[in-house]
Amino acid sequence: MRFQNRVALITGASKGIGRATAQRLAREGGAVAVNGRDAEAVAAVVRGIEQEGGRALAAVGDVSQAADVARIVEQTLAEFGVIDILVNNAGGGTMARWLDDLDEAGWTKSLQLNLTGTFLVTKAVVPQMRERRRGRIVMVASVAGRNMSRLSGPEYSAAKGGMLAFMRHIAVELGPYAVGVNAVAPGPTMVDRVAKKWELRGAEEREKILRNIPLGRPAQPEEVAAAILFLASEDASYITGACIDVNGGSFMS
Repeated sequence: MRFQNRVALITGASKGIGRATAQRLAREGGAVAVNGRDAEAVAAVVRGIEQEGGRALAAVGDVSQAADVARIVEQTLAEFGVIDILVNNAGGGTMARWLDDLDEAGWTKSLQLNLTGTFLVTKAVVPQMRERRRGRIVMVASVAGRNMSRLSGPEYSAAKGGMLAFMRHIAVELGPYAVGVNAVAPGPTMVDRVAKKWELRGAEEREKILRNIPLGRPAQPEEVAAAILFLASEDASYITGACIDVNGGSFMS
């Protein structure tokens, strides 16, 4: 029960890695504010946690919009009193494409969803962590931000790279206040969105992607969630400004 008496706000938690993280954290005693844009999907995650005896709150909203972020954070603090853990998971990739096929609107949309949302939520949550001199922030970046993406476009790689730079910067700022700030960098993970992209690839292209993963397979959401929970726990009390590669070794390839 590593998260007994701890409260977590997890963005993009209605499915995939975020959902797996919310479920696992609740099973280890934590109270969870489950964020997502789809109210029905968020409610389903909350019900599942409560049915297992956990505590959860539906925090519906778009974290790329400042007004939604303010409401989500206020709602979480009103319900639970504090936010001990923030998991910045909300985001999403694009279809793989070349730079010539990318327009300004697509570039802006990807950065808004993946990077601006992370900035807005972090900025809103940090003051009460700093005041209490306690907190954990985990960014769900990507191997795309470490080198490039074979499943998404350059705008996604840029956004995730920006997230890692943002993580390192605020780790320095918040270190004196005992707030740990870290990231995970997943590779291809079989969430619904990636599974759909995977199905569109031919056998030869899939084989080529898998050859670049030393462990020879995509990840499951629960495997990424396990690394997130480690960084969110007291087991990582002396780790900050770090990125854990949860990508089967593909960062080396």
